[in-house]
Amino acid sequence: MTPSISIALISLYSTLALVTSAFGLVRLMKGPGKLISELIERTLSWWVILTVATVCLFLNDSIATVSLMALSFFAFHEIISKFDLPPEHKRVLRISYCAIPLQYALAYFNQFDLFLAFIPVFGFFCLSLRSVATGKTENISKAMGVLHWSLMMTVFTFSHIALLYKHPISGLPLENRFSLVLFLLVTTELNDVFQFTWGKLLGKRKIVPEVSPKKTLEGFLGGVISTMVLAWSMSSFIGVTTMNALLYGLLISVTGFLGDITISAVKRDLQIKDLGSSIPGHGGLLDRVDSLALTAVVFFYALKFLQ
Repeated sequence: MTPSISIALISLYSTLALVTSAFGLVRLMKGPGKLISELIERTLSWWVILTVATVCLFLNDSIATVSLMALSFFAFHEIISKFDLPPEHKRVLRISYCAIPLQYALAYFNQFDLFLAFIPVFGFFCLSLRSVATGKTENISKAMGVLHWSLMMTVFTFSHIALLYKHPISGLPLENRFSLVLFLLVTTELNDVFQFTWGKLLGKRKIVPEVSPKKTLEGFLGGVISTMVLAWSMSSFIGVTTMNALLYGLLISVTGFLGDITISAVKRDLQIKDLGSSIPGHGGLLDRVDSLALTAVVFFYALKFLQ
């Protein structure tokens, strides 16, 4: 772990300690309430999330790759279990689960061309042909679509974070890889907080009421501006120009919002509130990292082609 990462993580833990203390003081002064109890529960979950991220993502790239592979495995299992796939098509899941370690192996060994084609192209063909091989045509289009989309959303997307550790970025030393990952995580997750907070404070106009009724235009714009300012303040930390940092902040904020409402739309279709209950106050694993699914992809290619 580099000194800059250590300092950044200490700052995050210190900030979290202050927030936890503030919420605890409010509850002590005003007594227990639904809102403050929910905020404290969410904050305690963040302690666990930050600790797990510290151990799994910032010690070395091998541990990080295995940890991200586990994230994809559980996220894929979480979302695929919510779809009522016919029994015969559930056998195709074996191919899907086998694809996860192979995708991360390609990222770890920086096999970029194969990495890009493996799930979008080869995965598509293999899943489609294996579904046809079952001999059952009822709901086959649903099964093929659900399996491939779920792999794209939970494996192909998150594996781009693993690729950040290994793929050289023009103008940035490989030693910056941990800083880039931390930048991505902090801006993505705080963007969610910013949009939620500004929406609570100023939100009036619904932006996607049919998909996510609590999302407002004011919250979205407030989140975009706040995330851009945060990204600008971290430009020297990741070794990019302030203009590029502002651009990355803009892209992460917008795509984080899109990732959030994408999963919200799926949950509405499935008529469920959360995809799981593994993280108290947040829902399931994918409920917490839905924004990261799209920001990881966009941030990687923004670095690759715009840096």
